[in-house]
Amino acid sequence: MRNRGGAILPGLLLIALGAWLLALTLGVPLPGFDKIWPVLPLVFGLAALLRFFAEGRRQDGLVISGVAAVLLSAFFLTITLGPLTWADLGRWWPVFIVIGGLAFLAQWLARPAEHGLLIPAALATVVGLVALALTLGLAGFTLPDQIIRLWPLLLILAGLGLLANYVVSGRKKE
Repeated sequence: MRNRGGAILPGLLLIALGAWLLALTLGVPLPGFDKIWPVLPLVFGLAALLRFFAEGRRQDGLVISGVAAVLLSAFFLTITLGPLTWADLGRWWPVFIVIGGLAFLAQWLARPAEHGLLIPAALATVVGLVALALTLGLAGFTLPDQIIRLWPLLLILAGLGLLANYVVSGRKKE
């Protein structure tokens, strides 16, 4: 059977371009490219994830790149269209670390036998969330203040551990 996965990205791009041009010809007011450019990594990420599922979940490397592209695109759209501005990156930069952690977590979910993926997933997510709490002023800079304010992270980590254990034990039975 022929591999048709290479047609996903061009197909999505043609649909997006056609919709954009149709809206322009119908007189629909649209934001400029300077506002919507993050849609391009969004399309790339969605195409990677669609390809992963369309090809029978064999190319699990598509998961980490797809999830990272989708999350980065969403973050950049909150800057170009939404409530954040480029000047806010000085406080919101830890989001990039959290996105990396979540991409590793998604990669592990695609291949739960690779327990080593949980280390960068947990480390990046926790470090990113702590850094985000510090840069946004949600946590004090003294260690006792940080422990007191951020103890719910332990509950989150415990919950993630339980979910991970559930997924791993379910995959082993199959």
